[in-house]
Amino acid sequence: MRERINILGVFIDHVNQSEAINKIEEFIQNQDSNLVVTPNAEMIIRAQQDKELKKILNSAQLSIPDGAGVVLASKLLKYNLEERVAGVDVVEELLARGNQKGYSFYFLGGKPGVAEEAKNKVKEKYPNLKIRTHHGYLNASLEAKVLDEIGQNRVDILLVGMGVPLQEKWLNKHLDLLNVAVGIGVGGSFDILAEKKTRAPKLMQKIHLEWLYRLAQEPERLGRMSSIPKFIYRIVQEKIRKLNKLK
Repeated sequence: MRERINILGVFIDHVNQSEAINKIEEFIQNQDSNLVVTPNAEMIIRAQQDKELKKILNSAQLSIPDGAGVVLASKLLKYNLEERVAGVDVVEELLARGNQKGYSFYFLGGKPGVAEEAKNKVKEKYPNLKIRTHHGYLNASLEAKVLDEIGQNRVDILLVGMGVPLQEKWLNKHLDLLNVAVGIGVGGSFDILAEKKTRAPKLMQKIHLEWLYRLAQEPERLGRMSSIPKFIYRIVQEKIRKLNKLK
């Protein structure tokens, strides 16, 4: 049984990337509906106010530590997560394995054309993949069409890139009704797969500054970045509380 740690009331699995990928492949073999979530500092702070989101995160079958802040907080609180498990890295590894093992994917999300372009770029590298796509701007009739298409076709991994918390709430509402083994909220991963945006250089990722690189690409994220000092403040409070209990 996997160990779960508690970061401000959000439960996260104590897994590294390899363990997370292996668990997702177990889900595919079992063919039950399994929700995978990727909490980072921003999501955890949002969950403090959004109780529905917190409930969804805590009921997911796999919760991976996507964010340097989560890993650093775990060390401060003596949980000692091994590493950040970035959602986009998980997606890219699943695509590589899917190319070898015949997994089928559905890309749902992004602006019109982005998911399709992501599919085309991915298939240049992994031509054996089976991928269907749809953009994330859904009205009632388009949502019904998407649900029917997913339900009528074998889909092993449903990737939903609608942003937090919409993607988690959409998956929570629909996943059990679909014949899909794994659903994952992937944020802006389709933009990266479509090469609309780029990842930070490896050095910036290693020294936990990928958020700064993303901010330079997306200045509109500045308001959302206010969650980072809030997260740090809450973690320090939690650390002090734990120390006081030991006295």
